[in-house]
Amino acid sequence: MIALSARNCRDFIKCALDAISSRMSKPVDAGSSRSEPGASRHGNFIDYYRFHPAEERMRQIPEAIYESAGPSPMFVALDIGCNTGDLTLELYKFLSKNLPERKISIIGIDLDPVLIERAQEKNDQFESVTFVCIDFFSNDRENVLSSYLSERHKKRFDASFCFSITMWIHLNKGDAGLELFLRDVCSCSEVVLVEPQPWRCYRSAARRLRRANLGDFPLLEGLEYRDEVQRHIEKILRDQCKFRRLHVSEKNEWQRRLILYKRCHDERTHEDSA
Repeated sequence: MIALSARNCRDFIKCALDAISSRMSKPVDAGSSRSEPGASRHGNFIDYYRFHPAEERMRQIPEAIYESAGPSPMFVALDIGCNTGDLTLELYKFLSKNLPERKISIIGIDLDPVLIERAQEKNDQFESVTFVCIDFFSNDRENVLSSYLSERHKKRFDASFCFSITMWIHLNKGDAGLELFLRDVCSCSEVVLVEPQPWRCYRSAARRLRRANLGDFPLLEGLEYRDEVQRHIEKILRDQCKFRRLHVSEKNEWQRRLILYKRCHDERTHEDSA
């Protein structure tokens, strides 16, 4: 047996994780020039931005994301499920351009260590943008985010971004998990930007998982929040989190909208229809 040094062991593990992630995200339709991502249980596709370019999302970002911010000299944001960081870095550029008088600070989190390592490698704004590998549902999450805010003399994030992650949380944590996630995000945020996946995406994700012989989503058939997923999310944000809707974008290339919600400081709910 060949003895491996600590460095070689780390390199071997990294290569193995890269291979697994690549297999998980291999397109299922290789004959298409823009085929859908492959199978994944948590949406942690290694080549995600090849299918959903960061630039397309930036086209949808509403001005209200920064116009609603308070007078603080610093704008602090949270990007949940940041993947390899492409969109997080674009958000930094966007906010820096539109808020030139403020210091921008963003933390991107993801549960996949391979994706976070790639985000850290491409991070050219390391003084302002931080990438951390952590599961939002882990016990450490609150301490990590609270410390990040405290170091910047903030009680809450000025904005939290949830790009196409609600479905994966819903599939893996169920209705109660989706509610808990939204409540926890809102509790530490002034505004929240959500990109909900429609119900057809749930079915597609389950089909791709089965096709790759990776099992199924055990909670899928028991979900009560289905069909009009966006409406269910809005009801949770309005009734349980006391957030009101500020803006709904046009659809992007993959037919999804960005929806911006803001904390109701007077505790009144928003009565607009979904």
